[in-house]
Amino acid sequence: MSVNFFSRRILNSPWFLALLPALLIMYFLPPLGSKYKLVVEERLADQSSSYYFDLNSDGVSEYIITGKGLPYYHVLVQDDNGRVYDQWNLKENLYPGISECFFGNFDNDNYAEIYIFSFKGDSLFLNINEFFDPNGLVIESMYLTKIGIVDGVITTNAVPAGFYDRNGDGFCELYFLLQTGFALEPRRVYSLDFINRNLNSSQFTGCMFYSPFFTDSDGDNKPEIFGKSRAAGNYNMPVPFTDWSTWFMVFNENLRFEFPPVEFPGLTNELEVYPYKHDKFRGYILSHNTSSADSTVIKPRIMVFSLDGKLIRERAYSDFGFKNATSLLVMGGYLSDRIYIFGNELIELNSELEVLNRVNSPFRDSYFSYKADIDNDGLNEFVFYSYLKQKLSIYNASLKLVAETSLKGATFPFRFSHYFSADKVHKLLLSDPGHSCFIMLNSNDLFYLTYLAYPFVYLLLVLFIYIINRINTTQVLKREDLKQRLLTLQLQGIKSQFDPHFTFNSLNSIASLIYLEERQTAYDYLNKFTTLMRRMLNDADRIYRSIGEEIDFVTTYLDLEKMRFGNKLDYSVKLDEEVTGEESVPKLVLHTFAENAIKHGITPGEGRGMLQIIVARESDYLKIIIEDNGIGRARSAGKSHSTGKGLKLTGEFYDILNQLNKRPVTHSIIDLYDDSGDPAGTRVEVFVPLDLDGDR
Repeated sequence: MSVNFFSRRILNSPWFLALLPALLIMYFLPPLGSKYKLVVEERLADQSSSYYFDLNSDGVSEYIITGKGLPYYHVLVQDDNGRVYDQWNLKENLYPGISECFFGNFDNDNYAEIYIFSFKGDSLFLNINEFFDPNGLVIESMYLTKIGIVDGVITTNAVPAGFYDRNGDGFCELYFLLQTGFALEPRRVYSLDFINRNLNSSQFTGCMFYSPFFTDSDGDNKPEIFGKSRAAGNYNMPVPFTDWSTWFMVFNENLRFEFPPVEFPGLTNELEVYPYKHDKFRGYILSHNTSSADSTVIKPRIMVFSLDGKLIRERAYSDFGFKNATSLLVMGGYLSDRIYIFGNELIELNSELEVLNRVNSPFRDSYFSYKADIDNDGLNEFVFYSYLKQKLSIYNASLKLVAETSLKGATFPFRFSHYFSADKVHKLLLSDPGHSCFIMLNSNDLFYLTYLAYPFVYLLLVLFIYIINRINTTQVLKREDLKQRLLTLQLQGIKSQFDPHFTFNSLNSIASLIYLEERQTAYDYLNKFTTLMRRMLNDADRIYRSIGEEIDFVTTYLDLEKMRFGNKLDYSVKLDEEVTGEESVPKLVLHTFAENAIKHGITPGEGRGMLQIIVARESDYLKIIIEDNGIGRARSAGKSHSTGKGLKLTGEFYDILNQLNKRPVTHSIIDLYDDSGDPAGTRVEVFVPLDLDGDR
């Protein structure tokens, strides 16, 4: 076996190349498949609201606290060690229903902003602070709208939905919704343009949703806004979309309905809505529950709707054995989402609403369900909490119990935020009114089947290297094929550019000069002709040459044509001062269009022909103009017997060149007319990027 064969077949094989990195990964690989232990770290109880968020993109979470001081409410920002960065004092009042802090990055830089609603009397304000950017956005007491107050009590909830750049100015608008109890206004979805201080709103709806989703349901890279709704029956006035019913309503980014809202009549109805995709299908999953004694109200059920609000299929919850209220959760997947319904059992459904998996619920009484990525592995876990049992249970997406522990003092609802320390420790902050704690999933490192993962790691690396090699090989072969096609077209172009008529006409002209004994003129003509032929042959294997070389070539060609046609042809060449002459251009970029101008524009005409060539710099491009005062393309079309093959090959030549370069070579042909509208010539404009890829 030769050394060359060993090098190519063994050392370059994926099996050999994967060996060393696999051994290193296996050495440092932590045990896989270990069991988990749920750890709870209680925090000091206070009356403030607390959050963790990485405001300056350094990978470490800041601690944000809101509270009441004297005389102002404040937002306090601390570092990982409890040291204070700054305190932001607010002029207006805070209220739990409208004053939860939320975070965003409307200008898409490295610094997040803190947002918080405040109120004074019946007026709602927005406050924004980009703490870590000295020139960042700071807005205080920005008036938004009126809020509902009944008997001196605030009945409005303000809920942020998300951020989206609706007008394409590079800055995101804030979307939020306001829902009011026992009052008609405000019950709308809003979008706020910070740059123009413009507040847009949806139309009034008597029944607004809460817990909004802000997601791209239909795959058009634009958000849809929807959420859960409840038929509370807060008023008896006839209004659009009364809250004596629940409504399946979806708003687009312009705060218009995606389709006419779908009504589910009945007091005490509750409706949950989730986006859903399965293979190529996109739509919504709805869960309808009711505690109404009215027999005309539809029974609790799960439903699949299309994007345009049409019912696809449905099943009653009684079909699954559920007797009490049921909650719905949809877990995102790569190709298809996973549907879960939770009641006295935990059940996973497929897209046809058929049971895939069912296990007993961790609690027999009522409980709350959430989804959260507790261990920061990119996958959500299910979090179930029973207030009566004071117990927290964690399940994975396969409905397997991961861990559980007692948790005292927690109430509904939970708010989750991720904490990352400077030493890369991750914890999940679980907070609710008056209580907060960290929860963590710690793994058991004694799992004895770790070694089974080693061959899998090795095979995965082999497959990865094999795929990379195949991709690289395919790209190289494709690029080489493009270059070969380019050279082939170039040779074809050379043959077509110097057509036999030009060669024979040149030789006839030389013979005529010799016959008339104009030996010096004949010698000069023959010398230029052989110079042109020699340049054609010497440059046969080149794709590019400098614009200076291209001008020398086309000037020689034009001199020959001028000697042939005499005073019928004049030409001029002008280079802008910014053009050095060393800029690379595709070979024959001038000759093809100059030849066409003489053949089809100037020689068929009766007057004195003029061909102008102008080369200038325009931004990052070389702009080349070839202009003649001939008869124009329209009149030439009926007189020419040419096949147009030269221009066709030039177009194909540029098409392949443009696949090899970051920016394309482009050209356009413009018909010229005089003041009376008659054809007055043709102008060709060629734009060649200054960063052409390839050797000259």
